[in-house]
Amino acid sequence: MDGKFKYDGTFHYGYSINNTARAHQIESGLYNGCFVSTTKSEAIAIRFATKNFTEPGWIYVIDETLLIDHNVISLEFYDPLYPDELEVSLAASNNGALPEKIIIEKFEVKPCGAKV
Repeated sequence: MDGKFKYDGTFHYGYSINNTARAHQIESGLYNGCFVSTTKSEAIAIRFATKNFTEPGWIYVIDETLLIDHNVISLEFYDPLYPDELEVSLAASNNGALPEKIIIEKFEVKPCGAKV
């Protein structure tokens, strides 16, 4: 026990995909997990892409209908750590990189949130 999560019903004993995704919500890569955080909110995506509006960043638009065909695990929790982020946790089923074929658009944003 390292104190990073509590036995409050959020995590379950033993290894599981849900535990890995929930650990990622606490800290990216916690316990060597391979999930990537995404959001259904463009405003939240812009905030994260620009590191809280301090530098330019990139937004990748993902077609969720392509996830199953490309063996991508997608998890949304009814009780996420940060509900306002509308987080969707994604991972390739082989623990590798997410396939580029799920990305249908990408665009750069300025720190003010405007598209470049």
